Amino acid sequence: MKLNEHIQWWNHASVRIMDIRRGRLPAGSTLPYYQLPSSAFLYATQGQAQVQLDELQTTLRRNQLVHGGRGAALAVHADEAFEYFLVLYKAVLMLSQSSRVIRLLEQENPARLQYSFSPAYTHPLLDRLEQMYTEWLTADPLQHLYVRSLFLQFVHEVLLQMKRQGLVPVQPDLLVQALRFMREHYREQITLDTLADQFDCSVSYLSKLFKSRMQAGPIRILTQIRMQRAAHDLLYSGYTVQEIAERTGYPDAHTFSRNFKKQYGCPPVQFRKNMDAHLLVQESPVAHPITALVAHNSKCYSIQSSENYYHLQRKGGLPVIRGTKTASMATAVLLLCVTLLLSACSGAGAGTSANNAAAGTNAEQSVSTAIPGGETVAPGSNAGNTAAATKIYTDGKGEVTIPVNPQRIIDLTGSAIGNLLVLGVKPVAASDDSLKNPFHAGQLDDIVNIGADPNAEAILKLDPDLILTFDYIEEAQYEQLVQIAPVVRLKYGGGTPQDLLLEFGKITGKEAEAQQWIDGWNDRIAEVKPKITEVVGDQTVSILQPYAKGIYAWGNKGGRGGEILYGDLGLKAPEIIRTTLIDGEGFGGNLSLELLPEYAGDYIFTSNWGWDDGDANVVYGSKVWKSLPAVKNNRVYFIDEKGSYYNDPISLEAQLKFIVESFLGTGQ
Repeated sequence: MKLNEHIQWWNHASVRIMDIRRGRLPAGSTLPYYQLPSSAFLYATQGQAQVQLDELQTTLRRNQLVHGGRGAALAVHADEAFEYFLVLYKAVLMLSQSSRVIRLLEQENPARLQYSFSPAYTHPLLDRLEQMYTEWLTADPLQHLYVRSLFLQFVHEVLLQMKRQGLVPVQPDLLVQALRFMREHYREQITLDTLADQFDCSVSYLSKLFKSRMQAGPIRILTQIRMQRAAHDLLYSGYTVQEIAERTGYPDAHTFSRNFKKQYGCPPVQFRKNMDAHLLVQESPVAHPITALVAHNSKCYSIQSSENYYHLQRKGGLPVIRGTKTASMATAVLLLCVTLLLSACSGAGAGTSANNAAAGTNAEQSVSTAIPGGETVAPGSNAGNTAAATKIYTDGKGEVTIPVNPQRIIDLTGSAIGNLLVLGVKPVAASDDSLKNPFHAGQLDDIVNIGADPNAEAILKLDPDLILTFDYIEEAQYEQLVQIAPVVRLKYGGGTPQDLLLEFGKITGKEAEAQQWIDGWNDRIAEVKPKITEVVGDQTVSILQPYAKGIYAWGNKGGRGGEILYGDLGLKAPEIIRTTLIDGEGFGGNLSLELLPEYAGDYIFTSNWGWDDGDANVVYGSKVWKSLPAVKNNRVYFIDEKGSYYNDPISLEAQLKFIVESFLGTGQ
């Protein structure tokens, strides 16, 4: 697309800002695969990082930017401490639908173009970004309208400088993007309409693109992807046909079986029976689905907002140590077996003795033995062995079969391990973030630290029977983990800490213990709340936390004592915190020192960020801070900077003790 056409397109576009984020990546860190939910500008404000956007690779340095469209795969690796703005937007062409306009929109949509750019004049761009971000954090719709006007000024400056430099953006490969999307989301209900909407094009254009280059329509290609996944699960897993149907995007076993038979010539049960027989004859050396742990694109990482960064940084994919020879061997075995079975399926009625034997074995493996309470016993296990019994648990994404009494839990939540510890359950391993809470000292012995970015092979070696994580886990990571053990995806931020504890009780069979802790907690709150209310009255309380470049305000979510102060004790927050962070969906708000008086309450709980090298005295030593009424009246309380991040029961107990001592001057 010529740059003049690019500019003309923007003159007739309607723009909507989806989100504006400001983030920081420590040196040497990588964040997992992120598929852009809308068009985006990524602007580097500090440091240097290697950035890959689909096939576009570049080194992004300070005051450089990249642009990508919706559906593009973004990967970032920080060579040094890397800070950035990420502006997500949606632009729609507002013209009569002539044939030329349609062609321009679908084939040469500037909002989908990919390019990197080193502006000659950085201040106009950076000033607009700073203004946009500051105004975006407010809840005022009028200011959000102002953000949109600032964004158009930003785009104008980008196009002006690109024109002066004679730069030409690159058109992304829509087919490659669509195929990647289907491989990663095949479990979901995907239609032609949803697929076209994902990439901002029409159904007819997408269909023509697939048929011209793949000789098949998008839905047919999607079916092939699902069937390949299903054949793999039939060969390497013990999942039932119903479970495989659900794992491959089909509502029931009947629909799945009908589609599978069209693809392979026989129903899934017959496929598995014949497959077992062939593997027994061949004595294949590849009997473990280790290659299923390799992600489709393990090079990709995600950019996350710096808001609540500590909790959200675990949102990414799982690095995998590749095993090329093993992967090739497993793939070859699968392809060979499928080829052999195409003929075997057509003559399934005349089974051999080997087939009959395999069928008997498979039939035995597909039956679960019922035990009291609606639970089941794994095939071949003793019904009296509760460790082998299973039950259905509904997590943040759907139903999952888990052990009734899990013995080898791996915790990947990064912050919720205290829910296990308070119930007397110690996981065999946990991520590095889970083991940093000072309030858990003395309770973490013998728990294996599998690092900040554990790889799948390390988890596999620990032989877990259950893996716990939050539901923000990427689909590619989930696909790796579910091949190792059942994975429970707990809903993040969907309720109170007490709600989360009850879910841990259901998972571990410790519901009574969970309820006992909650009852005791409510009794403690009922005891101290009247005393604290008498002291604080109608005055406001805020939670403020300096970090390297500014200060955060926190609400009633994400720890820092917010759940206790605003939730259990019902204390009053400054109006702007109440509307944006308590009544709103936000966890924390990044603000400048100039806005500090609006967020500061009559009482302040604070600490340094604790997870970066920021100098807290940039805030604590400022005139703005020293002028706050809470500072002048000695109503500032310094919470534990490391332990403040957590909101599990053990941490809540420690935080409540500190809050009571702060307000009442006693340990009552």
